[in-house]
Amino acid sequence: MKKYSEKRCFDTPISEMGFAGMAVGAAFLGLRPICEMMTFNFSMQCIDHIINSAAKTYYMSAGRINVPIVFRGPNGPTPGVAAQHTQDFSSWFAFCPGLK
Repeated sequence: MKKYSEKRCFDTPISEMGFAGMAVGAAFLGLRPICEMMTFNFSMQCIDHIINSAAKTYYMSAGRINVPIVFRGPNGPTPGVAAQHTQDFSSWFAFCPGLK
């Protein structure tokens, strides 16, 4: 927080759909947000924003709207989490057009 200040780093409620939507909106406005999830299996809670809002917008706008955003979080086997939270979606996301 000392390096970036409260204007650039802030906590959000635990609502993946909410904070992913805020991050996508910030990217639409020209910011470069980093959206971090507690574990990446929670990305399924906000898949609409990741795929339909972030990944497809560049193509749907004919390249006029760029969405420079990073979604991140622990993926796969992670110490201290249950079996449901150790899923690995990297191969699934690798084949989604618009995601890198």
